[in-house]
Amino acid sequence: MFKKIISRLPYSPSMIHSLGFYAKRLRKEEATRKIGLILTALALIVQSFTIFSPPESANAADSSDLIYGGISSGSQLLAHYDANTNNIHDLYNHLGISRSDLEAATGNLQTLNSNMGTYSWGLTPHFGASRGEGSYVVRTSQGGARTFYYRPHNLWGNFTYRAFVGYSAGTGWFAIMLNCGNLILKFAPPNHHCPTGQVGTYPNCSTPPKPVATCNALDIKKNGDAYQLTADASAANGATIQQYIYNIYRNNTLIKTITSNDKIVTYTEKTPGSYKVVLTVKSSLGDKTSDACVKTFTIPEPERCPQNPKLLKDDPQCQPCPGDSTIWINDSRCSASFVQTKTATNLTQNNANATTTVAKSGDRITYTLSVKNKGLKEEEFVFKDQVSDLLEYADIFDPGGGSLTDDKGASTGSGNAKTLVWNPVKIKPGETQQRSFTIQIKSNIPAMARGKSNPTSYDCRIDNTFGNTVSTKVDCPAPKVIEQTTSQLPKTGASENMLFAGIVSAVVVFFYARSRQLNKEVRIVRRDMSAGTL
Repeated sequence: MFKKIISRLPYSPSMIHSLGFYAKRLRKEEATRKIGLILTALALIVQSFTIFSPPESANAADSSDLIYGGISSGSQLLAHYDANTNNIHDLYNHLGISRSDLEAATGNLQTLNSNMGTYSWGLTPHFGASRGEGSYVVRTSQGGARTFYYRPHNLWGNFTYRAFVGYSAGTGWFAIMLNCGNLILKFAPPNHHCPTGQVGTYPNCSTPPKPVATCNALDIKKNGDAYQLTADASAANGATIQQYIYNIYRNNTLIKTITSNDKIVTYTEKTPGSYKVVLTVKSSLGDKTSDACVKTFTIPEPERCPQNPKLLKDDPQCQPCPGDSTIWINDSRCSASFVQTKTATNLTQNNANATTTVAKSGDRITYTLSVKNKGLKEEEFVFKDQVSDLLEYADIFDPGGGSLTDDKGASTGSGNAKTLVWNPVKIKPGETQQRSFTIQIKSNIPAMARGKSNPTSYDCRIDNTFGNTVSTKVDCPAPKVIEQTTSQLPKTGASENMLFAGIVSAVVVFFYARSRQLNKEVRIVRRDMSAGTL
């Protein structure tokens, strides 16, 4: 059209009106293509968000996460460490991982596999001790203690994950998973120990007192005509015990002095009477004695304790074990030994075994917790059952006298673990106690995708562990299956979309530039016509 008008213009000046009409159309076309160019640029900007801010899974966090919801950068990891989120600062300090170790690890992002023989740490148990899962108590900076759980990483399945990888003098190689913030080590945790300068059994550690030496007690045991005198003295923080001096009195008259470097000495006496033994401890802080280091005895002595000959018969500690009268009550053999078992019955499906049937919408399942005391001593037991996995597909229909509470050891927020707890009960030797509760499968079974940091979450199974693990399949709805099979569809991610948008942009820019060029040429022609040079 443009060439036709220009070629005829020298021979037909009236064509200048057609040229003006064409110029107006070109201006409108240029404005339209400019709008198209702007809209294409905006689409590219929106599309870029899918690259820099990828979508998160609807089930991307779990109550076992050390950092709920995971991390996406090294600065987030260090911020959670400084805030002591879920006591990770306390855990890392205890294991010997410093902040500088973590900061160095944030510069080493790697892709790892769960089948590397490593151990995964979390806040809640999932697999039980029979499968290699262990617990680890760490003293917190708030003055209490917190239990962490570690298990072989391959129990979660065979998968790859992104993690910050570092090295510390305390643990050697370590990794921090991005999707959950969990710690990965190549070995089971070391034995607990108190910090340098403290004494006690972890986590009950304490700073030792000032240098001190005391005479704590004197013990007298009779064996025939021989009396075994045992000293109980202590010295700490540099103080030392040098000698033990036993002054023996009969009827308030000193009859013998025994000086020894040993705590235990033997004194033989047959003469009837009332005796008093005064123990004096020679120490680097001087001579020490106390009322507890003064003992009396009379000849003849009363009978000995039948279960423990080291005690007198009327000693308050002389008591038989409830399960075996021949054993002392404080003997290591006289203790409780609890054995926990669990069964599940699908009431709706004719009381079938819940582990061999598929639970359907509305089904009611009764779980029975059994505890038997196979020991020799009565002891208190608290029934506890972690039911978070059950509540993904079911509701508590009848708690059976238990109370549903949040597990305070789990992370806060929407990821709280739920636990059914019953009142403490004393269980006698050989006795079995049971507790039962009933759940009902939800009328609308969730089609939630399998958990990202916890593959056992929303996996169309409800697992429950109390001694043994009871696992029941759930009849998940069709959308659950569709969501799982979409991984087989062709991948058309952000990169492909950006490529397509780039091609569209190039086309739009071309036509916009062409419109501008034609508009400029029309202005030149009209100017030349006005000047009479055309």
